[in-house]
Amino acid sequence: MKTSSTEDGGFRARVTARLDSLSPRERAVTDFVLNRPAEAVTASAQRLAALTGTSDATVVRTARSLGFSGLRELKRSVLEMLTARRDPAMVLDQRLEGLGGAPVLDRVIADSADLLRRLPEVLDTRAFAAAVDLIGGAARTVCYGIGPASSTAHYLAIELGRLGRRGTAVETSGFRLADDLLGIGADDVVVVVAPLRLFREIEALLGHCAEVGAPVVVITEALGDELRERVDAVLSTPPSTAGAADENFAGRLVVHALVMDLAARDRSGSVAARQRLNRLREEIAGTDIDADVAPSGTEHGPPEREGGNGGEDGPP
Repeated sequence: MKTSSTEDGGFRARVTARLDSLSPRERAVTDFVLNRPAEAVTASAQRLAALTGTSDATVVRTARSLGFSGLRELKRSVLEMLTARRDPAMVLDQRLEGLGGAPVLDRVIADSADLLRRLPEVLDTRAFAAAVDLIGGAARTVCYGIGPASSTAHYLAIELGRLGRRGTAVETSGFRLADDLLGIGADDVVVVVAPLRLFREIEALLGHCAEVGAPVVVITEALGDELRERVDAVLSTPPSTAGAADENFAGRLVVHALVMDLAARDRSGSVAARQRLNRLREEIAGTDIDADVAPSGTEHGPPEREGGNGGEDGPP
């Protein structure tokens, strides 16, 4: 099914199709809209011009260069993109439609690379540094995620443990979450991985953290504007659902960067923690944890033939 009401596709599809013909100033406008669509959809031409360092005439010209009748139609297409990204079925349908006959692997790689290219434009480095400070100074980090986002939360908790820090992953929902909330206090910092949706569980978690004084870091592509005044740091990632890249891809990379930054701040302690991890692994499984990847008999090179190998003794 065709999910876009625009004749030539949605906003991202039009940008991709006309990328080479856009001027640098028009590219500045499209990049801003792609990276911060929730802010762009409510902004006037004058506001968009100020945010992109261009002019209101450039903003209107960009809309027409993309095949829209004007800024209003462009914003309607962006709003459709924002609405669609909360509907998993529609997201998948748009992704499949956007393949356009190209090899799937090529498109996934290209869109993932584009997501990484745009990440520095969206991620606030001051918020990132603040998040590292908060996690580094906390007695424990509670990592929360629901559904696919829970894998990113678990990854953060595991990696923090391997640095010698206390990390706890929480993915419960419904009434069960109340038990986990009871254990969160002011000595904790809470990292919420919420790419797209502000679930009721996240609302309850934020409310409890505010009540007990626990700092909160949010990793998200869609909720930054909504939560920025309610949490201590927002780590924003570029919109992903309009392309073939995984919506958790950029968030996982941000989490990895947090872990690496924490490790760099305490290199000796982090390396020592990994050494303790290795010792514990050996106690559990012994030293022969891995299978030998070298073919049998090749550890010291190929066996020599009796009588030499064509040297002084000559062939047998």
